[in-house]
Amino acid sequence: MKKSVSISRPEPQAELVPVRREVILKLIDRLKEELSFYELRIEFFRRKYGCELEELDARIEREGVPPDEKGHELWDDSIEWHNAADEAKRVRELLRELEEALRKAS
Repeated sequence: MKKSVSISRPEPQAELVPVRREVILKLIDRLKEELSFYELRIEFFRRKYGCELEELDARIEREGVPPDEKGHELWDDSIEWHNAADEAKRVRELLRELEEALRKAS
C-alpha cells in the first residue's frame, strides 16, 4: 500500500508596489463609501427581521422556507444579507490593509 504525501508550497511573498499617498487616501474614501452601503443593507435586514443574520439562518433551518411569496422574499433577503455581510467583511479587510500601509509609510 502506497502512502500519499502532501507537498505544501510556500505562500508567495507579497510584492510591494509604490503607490502615491493620495491614491491610497482616495481608495480608502471609496472603500468607506462602499462599506457604508453594505452596512446600511445589513441594518435594513436587521430591522426588517428583528434579528441578526445568524438568528435568521437558524430560523430558516428550524422552520424551513414557506413555499409562498413571503417565503421567496425571505430566501432572497437572506441571500442578499449574506452577500452584504461577506462584502462588508472583505471591504473592512482591505481598509485595514491600506490604513496599515499608510501608518507604516509615515
